[in-house]
Amino acid sequence: MIEQPSLVEMATAEIKKLIVAGSLGPGERIYEPRLAEQLGISRPPLREALRALAAQDILRQTPRRGYHVVELSDVDVDEIYSFRSVLERMALDLLVPRLAELSLSDLEGTVKAMWAAADVGDEAGVVIANRAFHEELVALAGHRRLLRSYRSLMDQMQFCMSRNLRTEAQTVGDLAAGCRRHDLLVEALHSGDRERIDAAVKAHGERTYLPADGAAGSAGAGEER
Repeated sequence: MIEQPSLVEMATAEIKKLIVAGSLGPGERIYEPRLAEQLGISRPPLREALRALAAQDILRQTPRRGYHVVELSDVDVDEIYSFRSVLERMALDLLVPRLAELSLSDLEGTVKAMWAAADVGDEAGVVIANRAFHEELVALAGHRRLLRSYRSLMDQMQFCMSRNLRTEAQTVGDLAAGCRRHDLLVEALHSGDRERIDAAVKAHGERTYLPADGAAGSAGAGEER
């Protein structure tokens, strides 16, 4: 039996979309009556969703001021990217020995979607496909808690990178080049050769995180694969 998502789950997902789209910006206060009306739900499930997002460090709650969208510092960004690297390395350690029994069709389909977005200059589409690719890669490890932690971290990363889509697209670099890097990684995974896989991961290269004001962040903060 397929379980329907609860109102809390749906509200949580919709608030995340609003933050990614920039409708709720960094530091912005959440006005519960307005948001409840916008989402078409009552206040109790909305409050549960807000509490869940605060637990994920996506919102911040302060006494007598309610909830605000989190603003991330350079230190926060450094921590997010370095932790992401650790989780992805753990996923590779788990999945590479099992590659012969795994299907890479989801990864291949996502790279095709990435190319389709790149071909029409859809920067946001490339960013979305990029995130989906890496979540699918980690999912292949077959470790539920790892995937849950990774998705939560990716939420935080996407929100800090999505202050506006233009800034986020700058982190991707040349759209076609990014697609080619993912093609090479899929080819390396098909080979089953760990050295080749590690080389393909490394070939994704280092990026410098660009905050909303356009100034470059610290080099360690910008690993965008």
